[in-house]
Amino acid sequence: MVLLHADDVGVVQTPETWRRTEAEVTPGLDAADPATVARVGERFAGTFAVEPRPYDCPTLFLTGRQDSSTGYRDAWRVLEHYPRATFAVLDRAGHNLQIEQPALFDALVGEWLDRVEEAASGD
Repeated sequence: MVLLHADDVGVVQTPETWRRTEAEVTPGLDAADPATVARVGERFAGTFAVEPRPYDCPTLFLTGRQDSSTGYRDAWRVLEHYPRATFAVLDRAGHNLQIEQPALFDALVGEWLDRVEEAASGD
């Protein structure tokens, strides 16, 4: 398994996305233990069968259209098991879509949190 660098997954490359990536992503990548990552890589192919059960709570699937790490198609396949789900594929976004499309990310996460709060209060 190869460790990615922050600039390997960037779709929108601006001074601001670079600054945020350096501040929010790079520290985690730098802290990763290569031996542990290799051991996990030997046991995990990066994909697995999903046998979802229905989940009736507010759910948000946020995916980046240009995400070369996880993509968006696999998430779409399980959508029917989430009757209260919002599914969004953000263009001009890769694996770090919260950095590349922050306004859309914030709006969608905010709306989902509102639905979670509403469901928890029984309204």
